[in-house]
Amino acid sequence: MATHDIWNPWHGCHKVSAGCRNCYMFQLDAQRGVTMPSTVVHRTQEFDKPLKKDRHGDFKIKAGERIRVNMTSDTFVEEADEWRDEMWDIIRRRCDVVFYILTKRPERIAGHLPADWGEGYENVILHITTENQNMFNRRWPVFEAIPAKHKGLTLAPLLGPIDLGPALESGQIEQVECGGENYANPRPCDVAWVYDIAAQCLKHTTNFCWYESGTDLRWHGRPLRNLPWKTEQSRFAFLAGTNRKHHDVRFRLFDPVYHRELDDDELYHPRYNDSRCLFCASRMICNGCNGSDHCPKDLRFVPVEELERIEAGKHDEMMRWFHSGEHWIRTKA
Repeated sequence: MATHDIWNPWHGCHKVSAGCRNCYMFQLDAQRGVTMPSTVVHRTQEFDKPLKKDRHGDFKIKAGERIRVNMTSDTFVEEADEWRDEMWDIIRRRCDVVFYILTKRPERIAGHLPADWGEGYENVILHITTENQNMFNRRWPVFEAIPAKHKGLTLAPLLGPIDLGPALESGQIEQVECGGENYANPRPCDVAWVYDIAAQCLKHTTNFCWYESGTDLRWHGRPLRNLPWKTEQSRFAFLAGTNRKHHDVRFRLFDPVYHRELDDDELYHPRYNDSRCLFCASRMICNGCNGSDHCPKDLRFVPVEELERIEAGKHDEMMRWFHSGEHWIRTKA
């Protein structure tokens, strides 16, 4: 996925539930030699990133882009209370950009929304993490009572089967996103859990995206595949065929100066490269590709419609990889 779609106004967090045990933020901080403890929540140098302009005076983040907020912290963590109003002000000022906010602390949302929130901002998506049935049962009733224009669920790392019935039946959930665990000591993700969750979403015509399988993949508890590379995890999830987009999630975005509603042709539209993006499960939730050192130097950037045509031409080839013995773990019958 692209890296220009992340805004971390603060960094650092505390582990609050089972899904936090192997948190990637703690592991990446250690890999990068960060000396400050990862539990120290601090304001970052990119706090005003959405307001940055290029030398022509245009915003670097374009109208219509989708920005993920606080991916190395939690928007509603206690230590950020003194900065959060500034964050909301930036989001309010960039009413032409979509902001995706994910939290494991739904109990803190209601008391820390901006005064003019009302039924929600048109350009904000609120998601909660529900990694297992216990966390869903605890967090969903709290989240259900929160007013918002756009709501979703993120099941990551997925640690067990989950009955999402109450949330899907509420009609509030636009999209469910799901992913297995990565990095050191990953816990298993069972394909059977994913298939069941995908079927629940299909029944309620709720968008579903399994964006990566995780490293330790199982089938009804039995070892299935070991996929250490995130590109392979995403490719496996894509070819599993569970992703469904039943409807477009529509946002009303406004010119930040004149406050008129923007037309579709005035908005940023994601473009993807015809190499690594081709069978990437994250494409459904991605802000678009900005290139990578791992991609071929001669890659082409194309609209999603053209990428889908290329994908169709290579589908048989990729399905042979999916069903081949490559990466499969041999198990006793």
